[in-house]
Amino acid sequence: MKDDNNNFPAKKWINKGLSIVLILTLLSSGLIMFNSTKHHGLPDLRGFNYWALGGTCLILIISWLIEALRIRLIVKGLGENISFSKMLGINLVTLFTGNITPFCSGGIPTQIYLLCQAGIQAGKASAIVTLRVIISTLLFTIFSPFLLIFFYKQLPLGLIRQIIGIAIPLAALFSLILIMVIIKPELINHLLKQIFKSISRFKLATKLEPLITKIITELEIFRDSIQQFRNGLYFYLLILCSAGYWFAFFAIAPCLLLAFGVPYDPNTFMQTIIFQFLLVFLISYLPIPGGSGAMEFGLYSVLVFVPLQLRAIFILSWRFFSYYLSTFVGGIILLRILHHSRSNAETPN
Repeated sequence: MKDDNNNFPAKKWINKGLSIVLILTLLSSGLIMFNSTKHHGLPDLRGFNYWALGGTCLILIISWLIEALRIRLIVKGLGENISFSKMLGINLVTLFTGNITPFCSGGIPTQIYLLCQAGIQAGKASAIVTLRVIISTLLFTIFSPFLLIFFYKQLPLGLIRQIIGIAIPLAALFSLILIMVIIKPELINHLLKQIFKSISRFKLATKLEPLITKIITELEIFRDSIQQFRNGLYFYLLILCSAGYWFAFFAIAPCLLLAFGVPYDPNTFMQTIIFQFLLVFLISYLPIPGGSGAMEFGLYSVLVFVPLQLRAIFILSWRFFSYYLSTFVGGIILLRILHHSRSNAETPN
């Protein structure tokens, strides 16, 4: 039996990505911790609220469950069935590979690969992942420009502001393409068929014909899947679940503020959510795995309403829950999947 480990999409990036993330995380964490404590020393955590910390853990788990639910909605809407527990594992592995690759580029092929391993056709798997990406991308593209208008001056100078000029046009263009994918999925089929037709006169096309035929077949499945899903109730449930997922994700930081004893203030908590929203949107256009370093420095610069002696430890705690913990759990699950695949490959038929 062939070893599936060699076919895993993000395999070559795992060691390199983890090394980059680790180096950037250690550097940025050390710098903001030094700057946060050099005048006031270590923060006094005697009033730490452990109930709020428990609430943070609960919110994180809820975000994982909602993410698994929204992908399962798409799967069910396309007439397929994957157990909730398996879907949860696939999503956490997707988070792992996305978090350690530039532009989260490892997440999409990983999710498609694992969905195919679970018995879904490649065309349907591509449609599932595309629908998930479309909803989240549109959410950020619609709201981010309006928020940037009001909060632009509060964003740090330099790299972040330069990214804004690139991110918004790119996001608008990408969103337009994604909308066209939903409205007219047959355009992709038509475009690729024209490309295949134009190269059919070359000798190489004869050798590639089986592959081209397979790709066209999968694209037709992709088109039919998009059309099937967008006309059903599951499409609207997906929008609700997507909003619920991001609400839970961004609620982690306000809950941590309570844990560190920052008094509840609606304006402060709302600003915390808005700045997270903007930075997650902007960092996605940086070729840095997980935005490591940039996210820490960005939040340190904009969260001026968090007491300086608490700011660094608060940001590092937020990154632990929103990024590192999900990455770690996803990595453990990936190791189990790869080990299981290797065991099956070594088992004689």
